[in-house]
Amino acid sequence: MSQPTDTLQTALEAVTDQITRIATALGLGNPVRQSAKLLAEELAQHELRIPAPQRTAAACLLIACRLRGEPVRVTVVAEQTSATKANILNEMQRLSNELDIGIPLDDPKAIIEAACRELALPATVRNRAIRLADIGAEAGVTSWVSPYTYAAAVLYIVCSPLDEELSQAEIAAHLDVSTATLRDRRDDLLEATGNKLFDLQFPDAPAGGASDVDDLLHVARTADWATNKRFLGLLAGAWLYAARTYDIPTSAADLAALTGVSESTIQDRYEQFGEHIDTTSTSATELDRP
Repeated sequence: MSQPTDTLQTALEAVTDQITRIATALGLGNPVRQSAKLLAEELAQHELRIPAPQRTAAACLLIACRLRGEPVRVTVVAEQTSATKANILNEMQRLSNELDIGIPLDDPKAIIEAACRELALPATVRNRAIRLADIGAEAGVTSWVSPYTYAAAVLYIVCSPLDEELSQAEIAAHLDVSTATLRDRRDDLLEATGNKLFDLQFPDAPAGGASDVDDLLHVARTADWATNKRFLGLLAGAWLYAARTYDIPTSAADLAALTGVSESTIQDRYEQFGEHIDTTSTSATELDRP
């Protein structure tokens, strides 16, 4: 449904004014502003209604950010308007449908880079986070999940062993996700990347460390004692076993903070792996005797 020409022009001017105001408040650059204003002008060209200029301005800005690969959270934009997050998302969908625009999701790596800048995290964290994001994407962890919760999980995993004092709650709050969802994505990421993540978490580990973790997890898939055991507990136990084998400084407490598995469970899995290895070694020795 269209609006009368004069009314539509007035609404368009209000939208462009709001785009300028919101973009200025958020420090968004001129390219994003111009892209957002072009979207607003397309609405006028198609004689589409603009019932709430602030809401439409917010939607145009967010679409422009997505199209230009600049991550900005909906809630951050909503704070600059009287519109709710839900209203802005609905308006984005309306504009997408009316103007036949495909709106991409934010790039998790761009979100990670922005978060590292905003939280003043060192280059070590940024580089490892980008690498983990790639590993997770290759494993399919990014399918059908919010890029913000994925980015939050990546940052939490990477920060845990590096003495960066960032809690789950702090990372979740910064990226506007729930801690419960962050933990779910963390679990997905750990389960999907397992042995590959070992090298990333412990860069000083010998080349055989990740292979040993893989071998231990293979053992767990067939061992009676591992039946119905939670995978993350097995993973943490395998990591602890490999770390102690190669004198890599870590502990059950460190791995508990990373995985959410209790220290006692990790220690139990570590000991069970050790018993299995000892039993296997003893059997092999007996077979070798003349």
